[in-house]
Amino acid sequence: MRWFLILLGILGLGVGGLYSYLLDYPQKKYSQWISGNSFDRFYQIEGYRSLLLNPTGIDEAADYQEDYVQLWKEFPLEHAIIPMPTRHPLFHPVPIIDLLSKSSMPHLGIAFLDPKGREVSRIHNIPKTFYVDHSMGQELFKLPYFRNRIRKKSRDETWKDLFQFKIIPGTKSHDDMIYDLYILHLRSKLLPKETLRYGLLKDGKLALIELVSNDKDYKVELVILQNRGNLFSYVLKSEIRNPESMKLRSKFLQSISFSSKDESVGRLLYTEFKQLNYARQVDQEGMLYLFSAWSQNTSNVELIKEMIYYLERGQNTKKQLRTLYQYAFKKYGKTFTTRKDVMESDDPEILLQRNIEIEQRDNLLKANEESKKPPVKKELTPDEKMEMYLKKAKEKKLDQSDEMIVH
Repeated sequence: MRWFLILLGILGLGVGGLYSYLLDYPQKKYSQWISGNSFDRFYQIEGYRSLLLNPTGIDEAADYQEDYVQLWKEFPLEHAIIPMPTRHPLFHPVPIIDLLSKSSMPHLGIAFLDPKGREVSRIHNIPKTFYVDHSMGQELFKLPYFRNRIRKKSRDETWKDLFQFKIIPGTKSHDDMIYDLYILHLRSKLLPKETLRYGLLKDGKLALIELVSNDKDYKVELVILQNRGNLFSYVLKSEIRNPESMKLRSKFLQSISFSSKDESVGRLLYTEFKQLNYARQVDQEGMLYLFSAWSQNTSNVELIKEMIYYLERGQNTKKQLRTLYQYAFKKYGKTFTTRKDVMESDDPEILLQRNIEIEQRDNLLKANEESKKPPVKKELTPDEKMEMYLKKAKEKKLDQSDEMIVH
């Protein structure tokens, strides 16, 4: 009997220890995973950083009131609707066109230069993408018990928590631990490796991610709007110590909105461009109309040709032309130049191509002029002239006889 009681005691201790171990096991694994100390096949984070636990705060956009509303106009740039300076004395827009290959779609943006040609701000548009469901990204979340809990919140709630929820390790309920691990997982997937800080703007409507900048004079920020599973975004570059640049930052963060690309909007912008007077068409304002219209359908090569044509007839358009020459040459193998008195590239291949196109154009114009000239009459020999005179005399004599009246 005594040995039986001892055995029961030992079994009781074992069961109690096992129960205690099982009770503490989830908390232990949570602590290891959330701190990045240890991962396993059920849960692992690549590039773990403490930054992923808590949003570190962002620089809010200062309130900004535009003093010269008439010098700005909203233009669509693909999906982003951006206020652009039109004939503004302080800011000169220059198009950005990045093309990875001939078959790829170009990535568009706008740089803003001061009167001395220094870049004070830049917006680089990012094509629309979709919010990918990362809930199956960990073996842990594939288990029904865990999956049912991470799906309790809506997509919009989870999106906001990505940028404002603070993960504070400690003793928690199973549901809270699971959600902490899920948010950590999402941040590891969605936040770029270059992230410095992140948070929300506009009452939680805009996500702002500050990225590492190669140039310490500039701040680089990724701005994202999530709308019904669509991600609209752009990269904003601002000069930190330039008050005008920081005003632009506030203006853009407060004003830029998003919509779907629409080719009919591009046609409307082209119609508005045609209604501008010639001085405005050949200025940077005209370029904005055409560039914006082209962004709605970048397959329309005729708009590229028109941008080059009008800018080559304007003043202070060298930087704009350089961008367009480079894109046209890389995409089509041509520059579409129409004037030889503009030199807008440091690339010897582009310069050579421009000279070839100008020479071909001059030869074509010369050939057209020659075709319009009347043919040169052949010089007659003395015998041919005599024969011609005799022929005319006979014809005259016959005419006179025909005119005789017989009574």
